[in-house]
Amino acid sequence: MAVDAFAKGSALHDAVYAASLPGQSSLPGQYGAGNAAARWADIQRRADDLAQTLYALREAAPTEDEHARVDDVLASLQALRSATQTGDMSPGGLYSSNLQTRLQYFQAALQALRGPE
Repeated sequence: MAVDAFAKGSALHDAVYAASLPGQSSLPGQYGAGNAAARWADIQRRADDLAQTLYALREAAPTEDEHARVDDVLASLQALRSATQTGDMSPGGLYSSNLQTRLQYFQAALQALRGPE
């Protein structure tokens, strides 16, 4: 189950990163352009799916350490989702910086989910 969560999380990370590249960073609604609305809707769908997987993984976690690692991924996922829904959309603006910081936090939490090598 952890491998599945890691794979889904990695795919979500890559999708958000690609969508946030200059010329690609648009949100649905007033920020939408071209297929940006569909792209961000897909990202939200992926985030929902990952959250469900993480909740199940947290319930099945056999140790407190594993439970805490899943909680960290859930917290970073929520922060990432928040960053994709608000903020300054200009290149190099607050939104861009905030999103990149949250993407890094999300990636670090995902790596920790894998546990010690």
